[in-house]
Amino acid sequence: MVGVINGSMAVLECEVEAFPEAVKYWERADGRIVDAGGRYWIRNEEYDTYKIKMQLNITKVGPKDYGRYHCIAKNELGLTKGVFTLFEIDPNLATPPPLQTSISGGQGVVVYGERPPDQVTLEDLCPSPPPCPNCSAPKELKCREGGISLFDLLGRMEIRPFGNETFPGLPNRTLDCVLYAVGKPVYLRYTDSTYGGWMRDPTPRSDTDSDKFWVTKEGDNHHLYEYANKTMFRKDIPSKNYTLQPGFKGNSHVVYNGSFYYNQLNQSKVIRFDLTTEAYAGVEAPLAPHNGGGANYLYTTEYNYLDFSTDENGLWVIYGLPPPSNNTVVMKLDAVTLKREYMWNISIDHHKVGEMFVVCGVLYAVDSVTETNTKIRFALDLYKNMLLDVNLPFTNPFRRTTMIGYNSRNKELYTWDKGNQLTYPVRYNEIGYNTTKEDKGEPEANAQVQTGYDVYS
Repeated sequence: MVGVINGSMAVLECEVEAFPEAVKYWERADGRIVDAGGRYWIRNEEYDTYKIKMQLNITKVGPKDYGRYHCIAKNELGLTKGVFTLFEIDPNLATPPPLQTSISGGQGVVVYGERPPDQVTLEDLCPSPPPCPNCSAPKELKCREGGISLFDLLGRMEIRPFGNETFPGLPNRTLDCVLYAVGKPVYLRYTDSTYGGWMRDPTPRSDTDSDKFWVTKEGDNHHLYEYANKTMFRKDIPSKNYTLQPGFKGNSHVVYNGSFYYNQLNQSKVIRFDLTTEAYAGVEAPLAPHNGGGANYLYTTEYNYLDFSTDENGLWVIYGLPPPSNNTVVMKLDAVTLKREYMWNISIDHHKVGEMFVVCGVLYAVDSVTETNTKIRFALDLYKNMLLDVNLPFTNPFRRTTMIGYNSRNKELYTWDKGNQLTYPVRYNEIGYNTTKEDKGEPEANAQVQTGYDVYS
């Protein structure tokens, strides 16, 4: 219990020891999540291996602030909460001494709220892993790290224009940058669904639209749910329900500039649905699979055929070519007309990566979406046809990420991890390329691939 004088500051602290690393947040007794900002200041201080001190500071405490608070730690093994009661102290009254409860040893202890769970050892939580299979294999092939290998990048990677089509070329680049950090995941809400999708508009048409959230639900291919704000999103109370004809496939769609972009159900087609006029437009994604089973699905998630991404430079669509090539195709579209501005055919097997997204015109790949701790090691500048040197840690706290998107307005990644909707703050440095003719037209085909090695496609 924490007593505080009306108008002063309250400090709530909670010590968390968790493995695997937990997603941490604060909520009120009625389930409302406490967000940082305004009178609320949240800090997580790591002071030992697996140990975090969570702190919630509330300034200028008022009558509405009194009541119960929960500090929450949630990982794939479960959820644990600490319970606080914030109550008002009358500064004109003497504060009585705490009740002394005798226990063995002659000391006095007062316990409020729920006790923490019993501590367990790391051996109980994480038993010894099974032996590495194929132990007779050569050392360099044993337990190789997932994702795209160095051989894929340096041994045979090619970047060329897609097909024989002539493209008008890319518009001037709005921003060039490279990621240097992906932050800790921030919890927003939980939905009992593995493959849902959630979105915000990075280029909203109005201030009202900037507060909105959109959601698609697993097993419902014909409805898009709109939420007026974050509170309604967390309570799962939609303000509007759009019925989509034709329906959509997958969960990797986006909302951009007031329109919903998705893969038409059972078709290799991109659909733009205007959220104001409810008008449709569409364009083919050449040679994109649209049925035929898991062999043609994109990435290791095996759920989408087309992956939509938006960044500072507009709308992108990523998809895989069917066997035997399994190459990765990136298509840049004009978000209004849906004209294809350029298309890349990249000789990277999309089945080897967990997910992809685009930031500042750079294509990034996450090695795994099922390992708690993984890496982002692949970064291809699509404007320069050049590999960038990155090695960024990335976490899947619940080990089942099925959607990753980037929001250029908030500078965050949005994910859906085993029903948990999370955001990851990102940080980047501007690259500062000198402007060349390449920036104003089509990327150069079969360009040199630069990673610090002398390698050519």
